[in-house]
Amino acid sequence: MRDLLVGYVAERTPDEAPPFEELERAARDLRRRRYVVSAAVVAMVIVAGIAGVVGYPRAATEPTLGLELPRYAVDGPAPRQYKLGTTVILLRGEITVRWARVDPELVSVLTVGVEPDEVAIEPCLPNTVVRILSQDGGSVRIAAYRYGIAPDQNEGHQCNNPGPAPTTLQLDLKTPLGNRTVYAGTTGERVVLKGRDCLRPAGSFAARCR
Repeated sequence: MRDLLVGYVAERTPDEAPPFEELERAARDLRRRRYVVSAAVVAMVIVAGIAGVVGYPRAATEPTLGLELPRYAVDGPAPRQYKLGTTVILLRGEITVRWARVDPELVSVLTVGVEPDEVAIEPCLPNTVVRILSQDGGSVRIAAYRYGIAPDQNEGHQCNNPGPAPTTLQLDLKTPLGNRTVYAGTTGERVVLKGRDCLRPAGSFAARCR
């Protein structure tokens, strides 16, 4: 029995260990395979991160709320002349602004009263204009002008739209008047309206300002 057991073990036991070079090569191959697998895993993580950044960008920051400045309209000085068809209309000069008021339903529109035309009974219309010379957050300056047909017109150049010169005109400020002061004329500090502090007596168009 003992001889049979010894023979069985001898058949399954190698005569000698494998050479050291083979063991070292096998160890290097194992380490190389582990390095390749680890590098592939790291690369996959980096690529996934890049794809996440490129494909799914971060949400934009919330927009900041700003205060929009009002856009003040300015007409500037009146032109020296203009044409109605072939008829030349010349500037006669600046006229007096008598009063101004704001319509409660149109808080950005001024109704302006001017002096009547004592020269031309039926001038070519429009012969009277009111313009905004300047305006800002505290004041508005307006001026009124009157025009007439140039004296050196050729025969046949006649007015196609005659009529009485207006004494009331409207002027759009583009923004509500608010508490701003309205000054009349190209020079001086004559106040014709002082924002909401002006009172209009019953039956009168003129505003009485404090």
